[in-house]
Amino acid sequence: MAGIGYRIYRKIHYLMRRAVVVAAPNRNALNSEERTERVIVSLASYPARFAHIHIALKSIMLQSMKPDRIIVWLDEGAGQGGLTQKMLEMEQYGVEYRYVKDLKAHKKYIYVMQEFPEDIVITIDDDVIYPKDMIETLVKVHRRYPKAVCARRVHKITKNADGTIAPYHDWLGEYCGCDTPSHELVAIGVGGILYPPHCLYEKAFDEELIGKLCLKADDIWLKFMELLKGTRVVWVPCKIPMPGLIEKEQKTSLNRENVDQNMNDVYFANMITYFGVRADEFC
Repeated sequence: MAGIGYRIYRKIHYLMRRAVVVAAPNRNALNSEERTERVIVSLASYPARFAHIHIALKSIMLQSMKPDRIIVWLDEGAGQGGLTQKMLEMEQYGVEYRYVKDLKAHKKYIYVMQEFPEDIVITIDDDVIYPKDMIETLVKVHRRYPKAVCARRVHKITKNADGTIAPYHDWLGEYCGCDTPSHELVAIGVGGILYPPHCLYEKAFDEELIGKLCLKADDIWLKFMELLKGTRVVWVPCKIPMPGLIEKEQKTSLNRENVDQNMNDVYFANMITYFGVRADEFC
């Protein structure tokens, strides 16, 4: 059965990818109606991903609920001349490219939240094909829990017998056993995450501290910034929590270092030590 399930998943992924590549975004890729809360989709990228990023962007343009803005944050060194023709074509549909300091994946939230503090920010990855209901499902749950961080993909933090935080590998991945806000849940960026205004701790945008403690693990950094602010995470029910990846081999992914080499445990320990957070606060 596992083999059959995997083949079905790969078939769905293939059809999604083909649909996004073939379909041309229309001129209404962005929302044109009045909203009480604006929705900004924000992502970070770098040259190694430029060949395929247009596929991820098209999947956002084809959403059932349109965003008000789509902003791609690029390293200052990338330069306008480094953008592909397909990336430049996205500008006519409203995609914005901004050049900022290289803060790895932190770029996708740190600048947009400071520039647009009163807006909803949805962060996504640049190497993923998003289902057309991604924004709609996030906003639907946000309306139910307006103070919570809403995520389509979450892990649940688990504890050892002595009450300490268990290693990252022992957390409950792809957790869907709770649909109410909780401090035990960690929002995982690849699935799409909605951040309501003012949901992070005051140190969230401290670039020096990010570089010192958690430069390559934005999900963990953000978890602590949420916890210290008192913001809980809520899982957003969906059919595809882990969306299809654009590239079969993701040699540039931080996942290999953070998960496979257990660096997430190092970053988590760094954060607990620096901020003096107790294990029992993750509940």
